[in-house]
Amino acid sequence: MVDVPKAPLLATIPRVEIASVGWWNISNATDWHPSSEDLAAAVAALDCPAVRRPTLKFGHTGEPGEGDPSIGLIDNLSVTDDGQTLVGDFVGVPAWLADADEQGRSVIASAYPDRSGEFQHEYVCQLGHTHPFVVHAVALLGVVRPGIGTLESLYDLYAKAPQKEEPVMAKAALASTTVDQVRKAYYAGPGTNWSLWIRELFIDPPELIVQDDADDSVIRVPYTVSGEGDVEFGDPQPVKVEYVAARAGLSKPVVAFASHAESRPSAAQNSSAAEVGVTEKEGPMATLQEALVERLGISADADEETTIAALDEALAERASETPAPGTETVPAEPVSASSGHDVVTVDRGQWETALAEAALGRRAFEAQVRASDESLVSAAIRDGKFPPARREHWLASLAADREGTTATIESLAKGLIPVAEVGHGQDVGNDDLGTYSWPGEPASTKEA
Repeated sequence: MVDVPKAPLLATIPRVEIASVGWWNISNATDWHPSSEDLAAAVAALDCPAVRRPTLKFGHTGEPGEGDPSIGLIDNLSVTDDGQTLVGDFVGVPAWLADADEQGRSVIASAYPDRSGEFQHEYVCQLGHTHPFVVHAVALLGVVRPGIGTLESLYDLYAKAPQKEEPVMAKAALASTTVDQVRKAYYAGPGTNWSLWIRELFIDPPELIVQDDADDSVIRVPYTVSGEGDVEFGDPQPVKVEYVAARAGLSKPVVAFASHAESRPSAAQNSSAAEVGVTEKEGPMATLQEALVERLGISADADEETTIAALDEALAERASETPAPGTETVPAEPVSASSGHDVVTVDRGQWETALAEAALGRRAFEAQVRASDESLVSAAIRDGKFPPARREHWLASLAADREGTTATIESLAKGLIPVAEVGHGQDVGNDDLGTYSWPGEPASTKEA
């Protein structure tokens, strides 16, 4: 029997201040002035696949050596509402360093309360893009004062954090459990019914918001994670969608799915369908599609373009024969088949019902096409073909030219977007990594 070691417990420290707009006297510059445009550029730069997420490390240790470890990464980089402060989440931090006790005390808040960023203007990435401002790393500081003195210390951040009733080990296990693990556990357990799909997943509090397509209801499903990483789900509770003021940053879901097809993984789809004895064609969407194909008189295996073209033609013919509003229509005399005219006299109410049903069928078909597009783009993102920030671009391209864009997405190589921080490389155009450049000046780095 082989003993498999347990995965190390990692934690997340959310919404840590990284930099602020102002004039600062830092260790290697006087009157260094990051602007709100710089902070926004640092966030935008992460859309480039050649710009890495900033690393978290102990202090400014000079040039990194090969094999030197980091103690985490900076994720979810964003700018506060007033545009004056850059914030991010410390993720993948060892639990022994970041976890707090019942009084809100932690090693990192006591030993390393401050931090200093390593920034660069006019950074040229390996793809040849010039980025106005990037954050390469964040260094934890202990006895050394930070260059930007207005940043909130981790000691204060921990002190004002709401105290949780769950044990410290349970919180660390939750932080180390991935979104995909929770999702797969739900679809393998209480979510085997094909009509259920996860709309949103929260980790604080730990709960799922689930859509039931069988009756269009929405339920909340709480979950817990044990110290071994096992996920258990509580009883579902019916909820309703309510539009209120925007949630605070800590209350945002860690992931939100746009459709049934995107939420349920392909492997779970096949296994769940087999377990409950349903086929892919069952459900209200499939029924509408079958009725649409039958009424249009086209083949059941017709492609999307053929179906849409047939539907457009049918709607156009019926619209041209519909009398203008407010005009009286003289009942047509029945025409015999020998007259050579293909004309059928129908009741006005029946005719209007047919038009409404045709419009409903078109909307249903467009919704199905949209779900197919979202599934294709989501799969490409998971394969590392392009970053999540490009989702809407590719969806718009599919809507404009589905056949050509589908071929383009399928031709993209997998793994273009790194899905894990593995390996290292040499930056193009940045041979001297110890330098930082202001526009029009020699390169030089800034440690704030």
